[in-house]
Amino acid sequence: MLTARRSSLALVIGLSVAAAGPAVRAISPRSQIASERAAGPTVDFIALDAGGAPVADLQAAEVEVRIADRVRAIRSLRRVVSGTTADASRLPAPYGTNDDVASGRLFLLVIDQESFDSGREQLVRNAVEGLLAQITPADRVMVAALPFGGVITSYTADVARIRLAVGRVAGQAARGESGSDLACRTRRFLESVDGLLRSRGTPPVPQTLILFTAGLAAPRRDATPGKLPGMCELQVDLFRQVAAAANMARANLYVMQPADIGIGAALPRPTPGGIGDLGSDNPLEGIEHLAGVTRGTRLALDAAGTGSLLRVAKESAMYYVAELEPMKDEAFGRSRPLGVRVSRRGVTTRTRPEVTFTDRARPPSSRLAVTDLLASTDAIADLPLRVGGFTVRDPDGKLRVGVLVEPADPSVALVSAGAILIDGSGQVVTHWHARDASERPLIGAMTAPAGGYRIRAAAIDAAGRPGAAEADIEAGLTPVGALSLGSLLLSVTRGGATALALEFGSEPTARASFDIYGGTEQTRLAATLEIARATDGPALAAVPLALTRPDASRVVATGTVPLGALPPGDYIVRGIIRLEDGTTGRVVRTLRKVAK
Repeated sequence: MLTARRSSLALVIGLSVAAAGPAVRAISPRSQIASERAAGPTVDFIALDAGGAPVADLQAAEVEVRIADRVRAIRSLRRVVSGTTADASRLPAPYGTNDDVASGRLFLLVIDQESFDSGREQLVRNAVEGLLAQITPADRVMVAALPFGGVITSYTADVARIRLAVGRVAGQAARGESGSDLACRTRRFLESVDGLLRSRGTPPVPQTLILFTAGLAAPRRDATPGKLPGMCELQVDLFRQVAAAANMARANLYVMQPADIGIGAALPRPTPGGIGDLGSDNPLEGIEHLAGVTRGTRLALDAAGTGSLLRVAKESAMYYVAELEPMKDEAFGRSRPLGVRVSRRGVTTRTRPEVTFTDRARPPSSRLAVTDLLASTDAIADLPLRVGGFTVRDPDGKLRVGVLVEPADPSVALVSAGAILIDGSGQVVTHWHARDASERPLIGAMTAPAGGYRIRAAAIDAAGRPGAAEADIEAGLTPVGALSLGSLLLSVTRGGATALALEFGSEPTARASFDIYGGTEQTRLAATLEIARATDGPALAAVPLALTRPDASRVVATGTVPLGALPPGDYIVRGIIRLEDGTTGRVVRTLRKVAK
């Protein structure tokens, strides 16, 4: 029965509705914070398991980076989550960290419009439609039709604009294309790709370059025997220039081609007298050459569906950044051969064939502000942070998203901190700035309507180190009949005080609590707290929940988690409410216990 006793847990809400700080800038994928902060040169690469899925737990000791035949010492290895890599068999993350900042992906879609016959553009549209179903709100897509159409839409997260841009591309393939025509067309396309990549500069994160083409010529002289090269000579250097431009643009290349290229086609050959000298007319040879020189991947366009780019979406969902120990004789501004190898069996790596380091001096810490860190999309890990979110309801009925920020090292003193709430379209909905970042626990609150959001929290410590961490949250209450439940919160008692926490260690117990809204003192219900290894797995322990009413608008359900009996690891904590008529509801949260 809901009672009217006073709550013993006054931590909801010591939500400090600290004064909102200055409005943050719009999020931009071109933020230069991460690259400017780098203390050593960095190399990014993709690691895939035998099934083609990103590998999420590589350690620096397993990675070898070789630049110009010299193995480089790795100072740190950071994983960047840039897409959806959720594993349904795993528990939800207990909190967000610097390692899990979703930087978002940059997809550059380039269509070789002169290679496609009119009417075959649907192959490209189908493939892009499948990709659009896989992108996240943090992703950005650019569409270009080359060599004549140019950039149709610059980087955007607007799915309707992307779909419209691709739909505007029309095939312009010439009928009766000769070998010289093929070479000329290939040269025009490669030159325009080279120009596009160089004009965009170097982005702060790797980008995925997807070229759609129905055939390219291989390098050729375009000449009859004994004569000088013709006007459509196609040199190897042009392919190398595209590879160099892709390297500078941090572009990982995929070449998408119709699956039926060359099937059943009779390729003409020159006569002994040199008449009809078409060179190599196999339209696959140029594609293979381009993929080889760029370390790109060649994939087939699916004529029957939208699955052609699913592999691209999967492989681009995560990458690693290896920070290298700086060297006195470091070569800046010059491309050098790059190789990345992983010692773990069954793991393959993807990286560009060359790397170019840029000498960037680290700016004074005074130049960085929390608003700068929040406006960036980069992973900023100088200051390791943890961030968690939860939902509560104000007495006036408004929802509030709470955010808990804590440094991974509890001895670190924070001097400034804040957070923003990003909605599903990538827009900043609201923000919070801490009045006193030294408070423990450091809790903020932001009013927002129900829905899915991403919290980005940032802080700077007394040494000037910046950090930013992100966490997903579904803002809203859980309905149970006429009642509704707020988020389940975990806290711990240290030094005689109970405070919210994101990570637990040697403490004998933790406290779990959540708010119940609605109902009256006559409402009968049963409340239980369970601890399990899986979200729907059997309970390892179950304890009753105490119900207290701190005010007229809510009741707090509180229970004890027996931490001391649990080995280190992740556990699911379930708060279960069962009404008299049998209606049942629950709220859950992942608890992480670490060895200390």
